[in-house]
Amino acid sequence: MRSFRPLPPLLRGAPFSGAAVPPGVGTAGGKVSFSKGEDRRLSISWSPVTGADCSSAVEILRQILADPPGFIGAIEDQGAIPLAERVAASIPQEDSILLLGIGGSALGARTLVDALVPGDSRLTVLDNIDPEGVDRTLDRLDLAHTTVLIISKSGGTAETAAQLLRVYRALEDAGVSADDKIIAITDPDRGALRELVTARGWRSLPVPSDVGGRFSVMTAVGWLPAICCGIDVEGIRRGAQAVLGDLRLAEEDHGLVRWISGWSAHQESRQTVVMFCYRDRLRTFGDWFAQLWAESLGKRHDLSGAEVWTGSTPLVARGVTDQHSLVQLFAEGPDDKQYLVLDSDLDTADPILDQTTAALHEDLQYLAGKSLGQLHRAEREGTVAALGSAGRPVSTMTLDALDAEHLGALMLTWEMATLMAAAILQVNPFDQPGVEGGKAVAFFKMGRSGWEEQAASITAGAPSITPAAPIPCR
Repeated sequence: MRSFRPLPPLLRGAPFSGAAVPPGVGTAGGKVSFSKGEDRRLSISWSPVTGADCSSAVEILRQILADPPGFIGAIEDQGAIPLAERVAASIPQEDSILLLGIGGSALGARTLVDALVPGDSRLTVLDNIDPEGVDRTLDRLDLAHTTVLIISKSGGTAETAAQLLRVYRALEDAGVSADDKIIAITDPDRGALRELVTARGWRSLPVPSDVGGRFSVMTAVGWLPAICCGIDVEGIRRGAQAVLGDLRLAEEDHGLVRWISGWSAHQESRQTVVMFCYRDRLRTFGDWFAQLWAESLGKRHDLSGAEVWTGSTPLVARGVTDQHSLVQLFAEGPDDKQYLVLDSDLDTADPILDQTTAALHEDLQYLAGKSLGQLHRAEREGTVAALGSAGRPVSTMTLDALDAEHLGALMLTWEMATLMAAAILQVNPFDQPGVEGGKAVAFFKMGRSGWEEQAASITAGAPSITPAAPIPCR
């Protein structure tokens, strides 16, 4: 695991200037762009609420890029995609793909597929261990025509190990050679999965040793499932590379620099970041962002070892649906949140609502000649205006299209934003010590040796909970 090099200490709350930053709707920000042909350019428009001084954010960005983390090196790896393509070519075309994984081992692939293959795809993601859910998934798959991708960086994730045992037995019971159907994506050198690859002759792909799960979407973890679903993975990589090139030239007016400055200025009093996804195909991206942001920033100790109990809470909302639930809280509830409204331009036809059907009732006639897309945009703009007028800090981010290049650019942008936020909070974005306690107790309860002392220490500090009497149903 990469150790995170401390950056110069910054003041929490308003680390860039100490000046008060008024909430409200962001103003025009920067764009990321590169050529996609004679008349198309990748573009992400930002309108961030910003801090009064963005110079410190520029310095943080430059320090990160001067000593880039492993996931940036993975993007530049010219051999990773061809290797994944060769493994994908070994999978029968008629096979469905069952992905076993949890957290970063599953969310990245789901994000790519849900955004770029929004209809039926050949991929099923099993990212939980609810027994009923596992059984339903296995019951509806034709196991004789299913290839299983098991993804675990460490190879020791309990949930993924249990999924493997359950699926392996199901394949064998169906008369299928499980070893012929399994592909493992794991650490290149060590761990239980790597040992099984060697012992059982499974096909496999490596996860770079210096890339953690939640930052692994642009490695074999994301490449192989995406290739199996026909996604242009080279386009995803080009989009990410375009962002890297753009960030290397970034100054104080860059959209990401301005957004992270505004986030920091509001962080002390508004520790929740609402990612309002106004495109159904981006909803899973919101879930991916939530894991990335929460697990990277929520830390008990800072880089000096001091106890700080810091972090920033992500909340994913769906536009326009959550205008009819959460927006009431956002506009008139506690002013403890900051908002990012995410959308993309339509790249499909947007049929017009016709005069005949609008004539069904006079109250419907204002919609005649309009489209769902127009209403969708009007509602998004209305939400932004309403939150801004209520004094809430709200930024917007719009993709010119929702294609492979733009999605790659979007995901790399938020990986970099997460590292910048971690530098501001002075925490390590690459570890997750708070997750380990629950794992220790679970391992102990499941009889795994070596976890007795750690589990006892954790349970000794937990409150004793006496179950309430059951409520009879008559």
